[in-house]
Amino acid sequence: MTRLKFKHSPDDASEVEKKKGPLESEVDEALKDVQQDIPVEVVESAIEEESTATTSDEDTPMFRLKTGSFEETDEATDTSKIEKSEPETEVTSKVEGNSGELNLRLVNKEEGNGPSVGDRKKRVNKYFYKVSNHHELFKIGRSFHKDYMAGVKSFAITSTGYQSSQQNSILGLASFFDHKEDVKIAIISDNLYEGAFKDIVSICSKEKMDFLDQEVDATISSFYGHFDFIDLSVLLEISNDSSIEGYDEVFDQIVDLYDIVFWDVPELHKIQKDSEKYFPVIMKFESLSIIVAQSLTSSRHLEEVRLFFLGYGINLKGLLLDNKQAEIEEEEKKIKATERRSKARKKPWWRFF
Repeated sequence: MTRLKFKHSPDDASEVEKKKGPLESEVDEALKDVQQDIPVEVVESAIEEESTATTSDEDTPMFRLKTGSFEETDEATDTSKIEKSEPETEVTSKVEGNSGELNLRLVNKEEGNGPSVGDRKKRVNKYFYKVSNHHELFKIGRSFHKDYMAGVKSFAITSTGYQSSQQNSILGLASFFDHKEDVKIAIISDNLYEGAFKDIVSICSKEKMDFLDQEVDATISSFYGHFDFIDLSVLLEISNDSSIEGYDEVFDQIVDLYDIVFWDVPELHKIQKDSEKYFPVIMKFESLSIIVAQSLTSSRHLEEVRLFFLGYGINLKGLLLDNKQAEIEEEEKKIKATERRSKARKKPWWRFF
C-alpha cells in the first residue's frame, strides 16, 4: 500500500486528495460508511473516555485518609489505614528505627470539664499516650486480636528477666485494644509502682473493689477510662486468706469483670518458691507469651519457663524479641571492658618502666 506523507497544512487537504490513488480513495469511502453506522452517543462517550485516560498526573487528585470506623481487613493491611473510632482519645505514633521496642510515654494536655472516670464511652483526654514503632505494635496486636476474637481474654506476659520490657509490651498491647475495641481492660501486676507502670499509676484515680468484702482494703487504679491497674500482691493476699468471704473466687470475679486481662507475670523463681500461692493465678492464664532478649537469652532458660507453664496446661503463644535490651547490655559490657583495660594500664607510682 502506498503511504502518504502529509507535508501540507489542513488548508491544503484538497491537494492531498488529488495525490491519492484509486485504492486509498476506496478505503476512505468505506470508512465513511462505517462511521455513519455508529451512533453519535457512542462516539461521544468514546471520546470522553479517551480524554479521561489521557488526563495528566497533575490533574489526578491525591488520595486522603478519611476518619471513620476502625476496621481490620486482612494480614496485608497497611497500618496507616487503621483509623480510630473515638476522636476523644488522641493517640500519636512515632517510629524509631527498626527496633521491636514498644515504649509508651505520657504527655500532659490541658483539659476542660471532662466526663467522669467510670464512663467507658467518654474518655478524658487530659493524658494521652505516644507509641514508638507503631508498625511493630500493630503487627503484634493483630495476632493478639485474632486470639481475642476466638474467645481468649486472659493474656499472660512473662520474660527471662526483663521486667521493663514486660511492662512496655503490656502497655503497648493494652493501647492497641483500647484503640481498636470498646472494651474494659485490666492490667494486673505486682510491680505497679516500678518501671513503666509507675508514672501512669501515680495519676490514676482510685476505686474500691465493690465485689469484695467491705473490710478489705483493695482498690483499682483507673487510667481515665482507658484501662485499670490492679495490684497482684493484694489479690494474692485475699485469695490466700480464708477469713475473707469469697477469697477463693477473687480471680474468677476479676476475669469476669473485664473483657481483656493482661497479667504481668512475676519472675519464675518467685513463682517456684511459693507455687501453691500462685496456683489460682496461673490457672487463669489462657495464653502465654515470653519476652526474650535476642543473643542474650539462653535456650535452657527459655525452655525452663516454657515447660513450667506447660505443666499447668498453658501452651506458649510465641516469643517477643527485645532488641533494645540486648543493645543496652552490650553497651554496658563495652563500658566495663574499657574500664578494666584502663585500670590494667595504670601503673603504681613507684614503677617507672
